[in-house]
Amino acid sequence: MKKNLDLKNIPTKIPVFPLANAIFFPNTLLPLNIFEPRYKQMTEHALSNHKMIGMVQTKSAVTVNKKVEVFKIGCLGVIENHEKTPDGRYLINLMGIVRFKILNEIETDNLYRSFEVAYDQFSSDLDKTKEMEEIKINKFDLLDKTKKFFKMHQLSTDWKVVEKVKSSQLINSLAMICPFTVGEKQRLLETYSLEERNEVLQQIINFYILGNHQNNKTLN
Repeated sequence: MKKNLDLKNIPTKIPVFPLANAIFFPNTLLPLNIFEPRYKQMTEHALSNHKMIGMVQTKSAVTVNKKVEVFKIGCLGVIENHEKTPDGRYLINLMGIVRFKILNEIETDNLYRSFEVAYDQFSSDLDKTKEMEEIKINKFDLLDKTKKFFKMHQLSTDWKVVEKVKSSQLINSLAMICPFTVGEKQRLLETYSLEERNEVLQQIINFYILGNHQNNKTLN
């Protein structure tokens, strides 16, 4: 579906799923388990229309007019596939299309929230050549740091599989799955290029590794 999309045929008024610690990027897949009534309604409405949903992070415990405040930058995705479970949940996979900037919230009678958004700032996300984008990085160094980071947080993965993925996929996947703070994930989401995202990612991981090293020295 994404191959035929440009700024002219992407809706500027979209349903949005606000969720802390959940980011994704164009050309990446985000699996979601939808169980709250408002987001089940959102999914049903999307499936019967353009199948598009925006994801945006929420800010901690801050409310405006009794609604949780959200960051201004998010990512639009299209529902690639979905399954309705016997207990009424929706299991969906969102494929990232383009990032957006929120302009204002739209008042509706729906249970979920909708926003008017603009894509101009991130129009390069729709460049088809970016799907094959690859950058030169010291992959061994990034993997070494990531292994230390995972060990610190008692996380596990199949490193043999991870070592085979493209650099671009590695950078985006780590940005999405690592247990960073909401603010750190937002920094990663708002980077313009893969090179910049790699730099920010490594800065964040280095910060945690350095902090852990200093804590160990203090304890010893």
